[in-house]
Amino acid sequence: RHLRLLLRVAALAALVVAAGLVVASDTLHARLAEGVAWGEALIARAPVAGMAAFVVLSALSAVFAFFSSSLLSPVAIAAWGVPGTLALLWLGWLLGGVVTYGTGRFIGRSAASLFVDEGTLAQWEARIGSRANVSRVLLFQVAMPSEVLGYVLGLLRYPFRIYIAVLAVTEIPYALAVVYLGESFLAGNAAAFMLIGAAVVATTAALYA
Repeated sequence: RHLRLLLRVAALAALVVAAGLVVASDTLHARLAEGVAWGEALIARAPVAGMAAFVVLSALSAVFAFFSSSLLSPVAIAAWGVPGTLALLWLGWLLGGVVTYGTGRFIGRSAASLFVDEGTLAQWEARIGSRANVSRVLLFQVAMPSEVLGYVLGLLRYPFRIYIAVLAVTEIPYALAVVYLGESFLAGNAAAFMLIGAAVVATTAALYA
């Protein structure tokens, strides 16, 4: 468990440092800014479809552990601003949570195990339990990947209203971090980007420890 924690934190830290170096490099940042401008122009041609696509991709990031919508946040911020991106990202993650919960509850373990390792599902089922109180679920939701908890609580047939309320609250700080990282990237503010990234890494290490 400690090895997995170390690897997760190290990978996240390496990603933050690499992205920070890109932000600090005028040449690399300019190249990526061109890509952001292209994406913004594409969205401007079909704004409704662009919003729908971003929400769907955000939902997918809450279903598949290996997929992240964070990389799209600079384009979204350029198109809709910070408040709009924050709302769309949060909505997408909530929809993804509904999908993971529904997969566990109505389709079952065989389907859930396609997205999350069977051993991980069994481990967290044993830890949480079908009668866990709200504070315990809240703690687990903050401390573990959100897609895992959705599958597990669905398998346990945990009350959906409690799950979705906990998810709605706990996803806000993560959405804020993603959006402000994207905003710092757009502004070319390497110091702010690294500071926010360091806070995310430190928080992750503390929660998983």
